[in-house]
Amino acid sequence: MSSYFKVLYTTYYKRVYSTCLLILKNHSLAEEAAQEAFIKAYYNIDKLKDPSKFGPWVASIASNCAIDLYKSNKNVLIIEDNETLDFLINQKIDNTHDPYNELEKSELGREMRLAISKLEPQLEQMVILKYYWELKDKEIADVLQVPIGTVKSSLHRARRTLSGILPSINKDYLKLIEGGKKHER
Repeated sequence: MSSYFKVLYTTYYKRVYSTCLLILKNHSLAEEAAQEAFIKAYYNIDKLKDPSKFGPWVASIASNCAIDLYKSNKNVLIIEDNETLDFLINQKIDNTHDPYNELEKSELGREMRLAISKLEPQLEQMVILKYYWELKDKEIADVLQVPIGTVKSSLHRARRTLSGILPSINKDYLKLIEGGKKHER
């Protein structure tokens, strides 16, 4: 393995693994999917047109690997370890350390993750790429190699489904997610 790829692996492994864990909710399967994604990325790195997009590219590969594993392991006992999921989700760099804000995010995040886990895998994948990886719709379309209209309609369907699943969540939070990303499209 080249030293360049080792740096990429070290930089993105936690996030790729947590993406897989969000989809699979099983540590062993998530680890397997993450490893498979990096192997595929290693052998196909020459196909990556823009090296600055490695993170989203490997995340897309990982989410596809996770979805494939999900489909082939439907009978596997799902382990929901919310503390581990919370830890992995909160790996994102956040320079504001307001305890109240952190608690509120943690509680809302827990409810959101539970609701997102109820989405069909393809919608869950798009939601993760949009809100966890913070990709724009066009970037998601490029990474998943689907039309941008598919991304927009899938995200709309996912938000509509989530708003039905999450009546207990503050509607302002859903509006923030929906409206706060409009300028990024």
